Amino acid sequence: MAFLTVMLWFVLSLFFGANYKRSHYAYRLDIDIVNLDNGPVGQAIVDAIMDIPPSKTLPTWRLNTDIATTDQAREYARKYAWGVVLINSGLSNSLSSALSTGAEYNSSAAITLMAGEGRHPMARLFVIQSAMPQTVGSVATQYAIKQLSEYRAQISGESQSTANVQALLNPIGWTTERVGFYSFEISPILLPLGMMAMFVCVLVPTMMLKFGSYPAYKTTKHRHIYFFLIAIILVLCLIYSLFGALAFLAYKGPEYYNLQQGLPVTGGRFFSLWMCYALTLIPMALWIKALTILIPPAFAAIASILTLIPNTLSGMVSIDLCPSFFIWFHGLPFYQGGALARYVISGNYPKIGQCLGILFGETVFSLFLLYASTLVQQHLVHTGVVDHLGNYRGTDAYQGSQFNKKSVSDKSAEKQSERLLEKGTDQSQETNFVSDAVLIVDDHTLVSQAAMRNETVIV
Repeated sequence: MAFLTVMLWFVLSLFFGANYKRSHYAYRLDIDIVNLDNGPVGQAIVDAIMDIPPSKTLPTWRLNTDIATTDQAREYARKYAWGVVLINSGLSNSLSSALSTGAEYNSSAAITLMAGEGRHPMARLFVIQSAMPQTVGSVATQYAIKQLSEYRAQISGESQSTANVQALLNPIGWTTERVGFYSFEISPILLPLGMMAMFVCVLVPTMMLKFGSYPAYKTTKHRHIYFFLIAIILVLCLIYSLFGALAFLAYKGPEYYNLQQGLPVTGGRFFSLWMCYALTLIPMALWIKALTILIPPAFAAIASILTLIPNTLSGMVSIDLCPSFFIWFHGLPFYQGGALARYVISGNYPKIGQCLGILFGETVFSLFLLYASTLVQQHLVHTGVVDHLGNYRGTDAYQGSQFNKKSVSDKSAEKQSERLLEKGTDQSQETNFVSDAVLIVDDHTLVSQAAMRNETVIV
């Protein structure tokens, strides 16, 4: 118990390590700047943003010259980028006309901020959501001060100004556009805590099956045991993943078309979410079953602790904001399954091939591991290394002598019954016979009873 407690807190310490100096890794997140204005105002904004000194607590600004339209910028933000600062076309002409003729001017149409919500809500909340408006606001203030000073110097000799006051005092504004629909409030519920609840439901019957399957290794072929375990795990994963998809449907309903909590729920999207959950649970369940087969009952919880806590943590934190040690989180099923589910819900960051490839590879590896574990376990049971509860020989909990004795006794009794039956058939013509029936009491004591003439021998 003390060992399990230490192991539990050791694994839980990963949470604190993953969140250590989280803000110091903000520079790993890139925000693209797209200039569609191609005028002096747009270029001044680009220069002001790119001249910001690099800092570990700020995202990295990157000028993207491959995007030519607003639709392309929107699609790029949805699929690839953490965020996009789009300087809209015609900004320089609109501002120049407002300053010279007093034409109407909408400062909020100068810049559009685009952020994909579904790539990872935690990174968006702690870095992207605050960095983009703060940076653009600071640049806009600097530009407004500079413009006002230049304008005052330009009209110092004139008696009256015709400039649009709004354009003069607040030339640069912005609007925020959602390119994905994944509200932060569903993140800790759906991913990863929802998957954790589903996996625990699969884990409990899988662990119960551990303590009742050892006698089957004595009489059942290995391939039958192997395929039976696979079938049980598949059924459990499909059932509880369906419950998880229904839970999300119930959470979002009755407003199934409410974009605040994701894209509209259709039959295809519901089935996709169900399969995302199932494909995440299957390799984990196979992995856990393969490990727990060979682990003694007293330490069976170790496999669960070492599997469940890191996987849950990988879905709770953004790996880009974690120390480099946690790069291995990318290979965990919860991380890949979570990315798939977020894409299904929000439409952001479609890494379908990568996620499915990793989950498929982990499933194949877990299948091979389960095959090897069941094969080794059957050998250990037949040789008496483990007892009917999975305890190893040499431990205090080992009950193998009674388990194996019972097995040998049953076989000896069957052979003795066959010999008595054959002997009785051969001597059916005789009226008198004497037979000996041997009863095995333990490993070292034999008691012989003589069956007298015309008496029934009870074995």
